[in-house]
Amino acid sequence: MSDLTPTQRSLHAQTPHRLARLHQLGLADHPDEEFDRFTGALARGSGVPGALAMVNAISDRQFFTGLHLPSADELGSVAEAEALAAAVGRVMPLEHGYCPETMDRTKPLTLPDVCMKPDFAGNEVVDLVNIRTYMGIRLIDKEMGIPLMTICVVGREARPMEDGRRMLAYIKERGAQGQYLLDQRITALS
Repeated sequence: MSDLTPTQRSLHAQTPHRLARLHQLGLADHPDEEFDRFTGALARGSGVPGALAMVNAISDRQFFTGLHLPSADELGSVAEAEALAAAVGRVMPLEHGYCPETMDRTKPLTLPDVCMKPDFAGNEVVDLVNIRTYMGIRLIDKEMGIPLMTICVVGREARPMEDGRRMLAYIKERGAQGQYLLDQRITALS
């Protein structure tokens, strides 16, 4: 495990507790209708054309408990929508995407243009799904005191750098709504 980044080491250390809790909440490996609806609203309100949105349960992998993909109309063709759905799926390795990095941050991560940051430009999703913009925030299991999930919006067109503040405000606002949904699940266990 010595070749892991600090973020990956942190995620791996918390994985057993996080995975057990996600299973307890029924969020580890099954799509959730409530989170799917939430991601649809998240994408529509983001201001990102053709946005993808996820509620991401992170353990030894990333599982999109909630997922919204743009429609064929938004993308311009059925073939492109089908190709995107096949490329994204519901499961992604920890090494792909920006949500694992978001889990290790106390503040949201907003990247109006991922290619402007060398650390993020080389991520495999840039080429796999043509991701050019990202905004995400972690959700905390307040009882256990660990980050459990993230919510995020990604887009396939770079946004102007001046959009960063708007993106930050939006993901904070929606993060509070996502946190409320997670808190309700945790409370229901009691």
